[in-house]
Amino acid sequence: MARAQKKIRVLICNKYVLFREGIKSLLREETLIEIVAEADTARQAIDQTARLRPDVVLMDLVTPDLTGFEATRRIKAVHPDVRVLILSLRDDEALVSRCFEAGASGYIRTDDQPSQLHSAIDNVCRLGEHRHQRAGMA
Repeated sequence: MARAQKKIRVLICNKYVLFREGIKSLLREETLIEIVAEADTARQAIDQTARLRPDVVLMDLVTPDLTGFEATRRIKAVHPDVRVLILSLRDDEALVSRCFEAGASGYIRTDDQPSQLHSAIDNVCRLGEHRHQRAGMA
């Protein structure tokens, strides 16, 4: 008999309501992903991560209170097992490197295909702590 797979628990952090709703809509189609919370500021994401312990935090780099880099550092300092997947429209090498230096497990562009988001979430959950997933970049 096949063993049931555990759902991946996801927290979405983005300042734009329509963006968060779009991501939730995309991820609802994926039966092995559960949205446990959403935040419009980095501090909310940090607090909710402490309270809910999601498997993955989808982190925007630009939030009203802290940068995504700083939020990632703070989350990883206290919860090293939580994976942070950065979502950004920018794709320059220096930016991507800073994300990984801050502790991000993955990076995906916001203009990638929905299937790439599903794959990136799945992949960062399966990667070892010192490996990184970079999706959607040529």
